[in-house]
Amino acid sequence: MRTEPAWARKSRRALLIVAAGLALVLLGFDRYAAFAHRPAADSKAVVIYTTAWCPYCAKLRTSLAASGIPYVEHDVEKSLQGQMGFWTLRGRGVPVSAIGPKVIYGYDVARIAFALQDLGYTFVPASDPQPSQGSNAGATSSSVGGSN
Repeated sequence: MRTEPAWARKSRRALLIVAAGLALVLLGFDRYAAFAHRPAADSKAVVIYTTAWCPYCAKLRTSLAASGIPYVEHDVEKSLQGQMGFWTLRGRGVPVSAIGPKVIYGYDVARIAFALQDLGYTFVPASDPQPSQGSNAGATSSSVGGSN
């Protein structure tokens, strides 16, 4: 039977301690994110998780501002708070809205309006601008999502 050297045992022990410490730190981030970003049953806040390039996020921002609805916005690409909230709410695309106790995925006008109505707000969605006659609207392609 072969015994391992003392330095190998010490190295293994040190790695286990580091791994346990890292696991505790990640668990702490997870619990903080759940506490800070998951809406409570009695929440009255409107929080949106967006990106700068998303046209639906822009529509949502414009609609909320035009309706006079106060909201907090987190960019999921530029801020740690946005990333943690997006992860906590299990977002898979933007926008994600936490309206009161409800979480709404995407720019679903009917669900957003209904959730805001429950909070006492009137939601007026932004209208789509009409494309001009000579434009190539819809002719461009995008490779958003899918590959990481």
